[in-house]
Amino acid sequence: RLFSPISPRLWAEDCKMNMHHITTDVLIMGGGSAGLWAAYRCSELAPEARICIVDKGPRDWGGLMTMAGGDFEAVLPPDNVDEWVQDFIYYFDGLCDQDLMEEILKRSADRLHDYERFGCEFFKKEDGSMKYVPQRGLDHVKLYPAQLKGRGGELMVKNIVRQLKQRSVERVGRILLTELLQQDGRVCGALGFDTINGDFYRFDARVVIAASGMGGWKTSYGKNTPTGETMQMTYEAGAVLQNLEFARVWNMPRLFGWEGQTVLMPLGARFVNAEGEPFMERYSPVLGSNTDPHYTTMAMAMEIRAGRGPITFDLSRIQQENLILLRPQNGWQKLNYDKLSALGLDLFRDSTEWVPQMTVSYGGLRADAWGNTNLEGLLAAGTARATEPRVYAGGFALMTTSVLGHMAGEKAARLLQTLPEVKSDLSDAEITARQQALFAPLGKEGLTPKEVLTSIQKTVFPYGVSILKNERSLQAALKELERIREEDLPRMVATDPHYLLKLHETRGVAFVSEMYVRASLERKETRAGHYREDYPVRDESQLAWLCLRKDADSKPEFFRVPVPLEKYKHPVTRYYQDNFAFPTSESAK
Repeated sequence: RLFSPISPRLWAEDCKMNMHHITTDVLIMGGGSAGLWAAYRCSELAPEARICIVDKGPRDWGGLMTMAGGDFEAVLPPDNVDEWVQDFIYYFDGLCDQDLMEEILKRSADRLHDYERFGCEFFKKEDGSMKYVPQRGLDHVKLYPAQLKGRGGELMVKNIVRQLKQRSVERVGRILLTELLQQDGRVCGALGFDTINGDFYRFDARVVIAASGMGGWKTSYGKNTPTGETMQMTYEAGAVLQNLEFARVWNMPRLFGWEGQTVLMPLGARFVNAEGEPFMERYSPVLGSNTDPHYTTMAMAMEIRAGRGPITFDLSRIQQENLILLRPQNGWQKLNYDKLSALGLDLFRDSTEWVPQMTVSYGGLRADAWGNTNLEGLLAAGTARATEPRVYAGGFALMTTSVLGHMAGEKAARLLQTLPEVKSDLSDAEITARQQALFAPLGKEGLTPKEVLTSIQKTVFPYGVSILKNERSLQAALKELERIREEDLPRMVATDPHYLLKLHETRGVAFVSEMYVRASLERKETRAGHYREDYPVRDESQLAWLCLRKDADSKPEFFRVPVPLEKYKHPVTRYYQDNFAFPTSESAK
């Protein structure tokens, strides 16, 4: 059934009548890079297993990977894993799970070669070796650019999906999962609904893999889909979350979306202020513009606050032969490039205005390298789990999501050998009650999801909350987010299943926003991508992961897990943060 223009009241009654019950061995929540790789590996090791991927987007759309440029990080000869691990310890200011990072990097080359075997192409030099671009001023970390700029991620999706079509992997689209099912503390399925026709779904599974991405704020260029509903759902079920104080604040063109500055900066691109100064040299004489975008956005905010805005992107120093790495050949980036050209602007010739933009959260499930969470039966993969503390090297996400998805799929296959089938003991009456509660916002009058989302964005986006954090701004934001939770969220309504999806996404955004602000208040230091103007230095007593769980009263409780340097192979001897000298604002004290 497709959407039809009937009254909200009839929609509400109709949605309550249709229920589907699907039983599977492995339920994968999310069909992006991590989910697809988890299904691939699990089906490879357990070919008889019933595997079902459920995604809120179209079936086989591939999540954020579809929007990616396709550039990939991998440890290839002559580099070695230990060198890369030490680079990331330095880059993450010590807040690095060395065991996890070593496992990821050990498998990175295999996943890159898998992509090549599937049919994806990467730039090669004349001698046949792979062309690379160094990342963020690090000694060893490299990005390997996709051959088809603007379509690399899309082709990755198509190639993996083609592999899955040859296997017994069920793929279901346009279903939003809203609640985990449990039995005696073990996760054993989920409830959800069809966002087009409103049908109700129950999935029973022996193993559940959360692979649906991170939270976010529904901003531009593909970042409008990660909204945190899985983070909230797993937290409500008792899972431990981590890294909520970290969020990606990215440099974005004011007039259009773009993917690829990671390739541009090492080749000579730079940001300049209204006076024509390449201002990053002021804040970091060592790295200059070739640095992590989170440090650049801090500097952009300070330049604008000092009256030296707007900020423009200067590509005049990039050599002509390198433009082939950058110019989009198809896909959404080509559409945006053409729109810019219609305005008389050429990204590769003219200086264009850029601004900082809040995009996604780095918070996620706390899990080990194989995806094990604190909840039996629940694995985490890709960006649904916490991996990095906000700083981001180009191609890192495509590497980590493929490797961690592959590992979670392997772990799921092993679990199927020992975990018996179990189903939630919810009675029919309880399932009906959950169904009625899910569809309760339909056919009523109240606030639209967009109105509430706009209020959340206005609260979180100011510089004092998102970039140059300080106590006063964070406390004011927390007060407003608590008001939104208590007053606005209960008043949200939806006219049809599509807007019921938007309503649940907005609830997820509200949850991520409040926990982001709470966690930012908890970490009273500056480290990696978290910058506190009122605590502008690193505090080694806080070299710990900040984690979140529900307490006995179902209230958020933060606790710290120290980085276990005593058991790790590599000591922390240097910090990326030390390359920068940001002044402290008197107003933040």
